[in-house]
Order: sequence, then structure tokens, then C-alpha cells
Amino acid sequence: MFYITENSPSAFAEFLSNNGIDRYRAKQVLDWIYKKSKLDFSDFTNLPKQVVYFLKAKCVILTAQTVKISVSGSDKTKKFLIKLKDNNLIESALLHSEGNRLTACLSTQVGCAISCVFCASGKTGFKRNLTVSEIMSQYLLMRHDAVLAKNDITNIVFMGIGEPLLNYDNLMSAIGLLTDSSCANIGARHITVSTSGVVPGIERLSDYKKQIRLSVSLHSAFDEKRDVLAPINRKYRLNALIKVIKGYITKTSKPVTFEYVLIKGLNDKKEDVSGLVKLLKGIDCKINLIPYNRIEGLGFKQPNGSDVEEFAEGLVKNRIKVIRRQRKGFDINSGCGQLKANWVT
Repeated sequence: MFYITENSPSAFAEFLSNNGIDRYRAKQVLDWIYKKSKLDFSDFTNLPKQVVYFLKAKCVILTAQTVKISVSGSDKTKKFLIKLKDNNLIESALLHSEGNRLTACLSTQVGCAISCVFCASGKTGFKRNLTVSEIMSQYLLMRHDAVLAKNDITNIVFMGIGEPLLNYDNLMSAIGLLTDSSCANIGARHITVSTSGVVPGIERLSDYKKQIRLSVSLHSAFDEKRDVLAPINRKYRLNALIKVIKGYITKTSKPVTFEYVLIKGLNDKKEDVSGLVKLLKGIDCKINLIPYNRIEGLGFKQPNGSDVEEFAEGLVKNRIKVIRRQRKGFDINSGCGQLKANWVT
């Protein structure tokens, strides 16, 4: 079978040509999938019947299906429970923001090997990487839902389950399809890749020519704290992480966002503010300050609003840009750190 969402438009056109079908039919098919959000070959009404029969027999659009959609009662966030072909389950989220901005938060792995202590994604361990088609299937399933609601996806963030830079090749192939004018046609600046701090991956990403955005999960300016919060720090220490980020900024001329999950009593003290100010001095960046979202079975506590403001003000006073992340989808467990995966054994 030929997986359309696993391959480039040119590869698809070549496949059709090799099977006696005019190459221009590839664009027609891709228009139905990506422009009109139709995911059933039977709906491709401008194609000859014999071409439709061929597509049904030899081609696949989706390698995943939506099992359940949960809708937040507070902010319209939607959480998608998605089943893959091997019956593994992942979660993705569709986030509404001001100005008709609709962001798809995509997963890149089944489970996560990073195992940040405050995050649900890694609690069941790591199973496997998602394929390009599985990543694209998430997008197409969520976009289909959005289009039915008279909306459309404007932004993509790879902040769901898994570490994107540990699935680098499939991630970048998916980004290629998302930005391709023949496919999703999303502007590269509207796509963000989030990493827990995979230094070699950031280095590779610095040579990528498209203007995608980089977000780095930091959570502490001290190695001893970050060792606990994000165990990847035991492999890639803060000095190595900051060095590669400076190199990334130099090569790309793009700022970096640092994600900072604020946990009461752990990384929310004045010394933590001072550590961040020292660590990030001279770096073109901003901090995305995220109050911890409760995860069942974990004993961490959320900071109160005044503590978040005091922490933010301490950074702003030292000329560090701060974004106070609004909680989204917390009532359906789709907030930052709450998405999770399950798999068959």
C-alpha cells in the first residue's frame, strides 16, 4: 500500500505515473485531503471512477482514527483520543486562543522516555516513535473536526506526548508536509518544536532552513534541581544546553522560548529567579511561565496566583520577557503535561 501522508507530493505523483495514472491527479487528490479536508476517496468527485477504485485498492490516507473527543467546559479546548493501527492510543489537543487562533498540539511518540517527574506522558514509559503518517493523521483528524465547526488550524506545536527531537527524521518529514504549499501550507513561523533539551537534536535543528520556532523545557536554572525535574539533564547538562542554544540563535537569528513549569515549593523561590537571570543573561529569549497542572498520583502542588505574579515580576525587572501561560483544558486533563499514552502488550 502507498501511504499518501507518509510521502512527498512528488513521490505520490511518481507512484501514480508508474501505475498509468496522470501525474496531475496527485494534486487533485492532495487538494481534496488538505484543502477540502475530505478523508474518504469516495468524496473525490472530480476523479474518474477508475482512479478512485485504484486509490481505494492501493492507497491509504489515515493510519489512525479518532476514538473520543473530550471538550473543555471552560475554554473549548478539545482533547482527541487517537488509536493507531497497532491499537496503541495517544492523545492530542486542539487549543483555542484570541483572534481566531487555533493550535493543534501534536504528539511524536507513543509514550516518552524523558520521564519528567511532573508530566503524565512518561509515566507508562516509552513504546515507539510515531511514523510520519501517524503524525500527519493527527493533524488531519483534528483539522477535519475544526472544519466541520467552521474553523481551521492556524498553528502547530509539537508539545504533545514524546520528545520530538528523539524522532527527528519523522518529525522533519512531517513538518515538510505541513509547510508544503501542495499539502497543509502552514507557515513555518506558525510551527513550534518543543524539546526537553536534546542537545544533538537542537544542533541539527539549527541547520534547518525553514523558520520554525524552538521551545526548550527548562524548569530550573540549577543542575541539581533539573536532574530531578527533567532527568535528561543528567545526560545534557545546563552548560551544554545553553551553549547549543546560543549557537542555534547565532545560526538562525531566531529567539528561543524557555518553558518553565512552576511547582510550589520546588522551583518557585527567589533563588530560582536569580538563577534564571544569571543563566539567561544575554540570550535572545522569553520565558513561558506555566503553573503546574495537577497529575493524578503525583504529590506536587500548584502555585497560587500571587506567587506566579511575584516570580514573573522578578524576571521582568531583570529585562527577561515573560509570558504567563493561561491554563487550558485542565478540566479534561489536556493541559501542559497532562496528555498520556496507552498501548497494547
